[in-house]
Order: sequence, then C-alpha cells, then structure tokens
Amino acid sequence: MSLVALVAQTAREMLSSPISKTFIAPTLLPVCCVCGRIRDEAVSSPDRERWVTQRTYRKAYGVNPDDFHLTHTYCPKCFTKAQEAVRQYFREIRTSPRPGSPALRTSTSLSPL
Repeated sequence: MSLVALVAQTAREMLSSPISKTFIAPTLLPVCCVCGRIRDEAVSSPDRERWVTQRTYRKAYGVNPDDFHLTHTYCPKCFTKAQEAVRQYFREIRTSPRPGSPALRTSTSLSPL
C-alpha cells in the first residue's frame, strides 16, 4: 500500500468515526472549601450541573480528584451562605456596645483609684 493510499484511508476513517472528547487534566482542581464539590470546567451544556461531587467527577473522567493539586473556592450555594453569615456578623457587631461606652463600664471601673 502506498503512502498516499494509507493517508487517504486514515483520513476517511477519522472522518467517519465519531470524535471522542479528550479529557485534559487541569493543573489546579477548584474545590468548594465548605461542601467539597468540584467545579467541572469541561461542562458546557446548561442542563448539567457545573459543581459535582468527587464521585461524579471520578465517574465522568475516570480520574481520582485526590491526585490533582487543589485550589479552594466557594460554590455559588456556599458562597451565598458565607456571605449572609458575614453580613449577619457585621450587623451584630454594629449594634453591640463599643469598648469604653457607658454600657460596658462596671461599678469598679467608675470608682476613682
């Protein structure tokens, strides 16, 4: 078989077979620091969830997420919860008495030395 015929046959086979998606391992794997879900960067369709469990990630790509370097971030649900907790904290400290205010002084702190 000539080289030209071999190249033509290979090209025909490549075009007729479905193109499989190749998984390229990420350098850093984004993981939610609260719930531990992994952000799936390869998801492009809106019907699939972007944040998946480690088990789902392992099944989808056949790799163990523990083998990658992890970077911590927040998934949208946990970010909303953390943001609300921070807002609540600042609401509470704004309404509490300030150090040195009359509400914090005790009877011993008012007596002369």
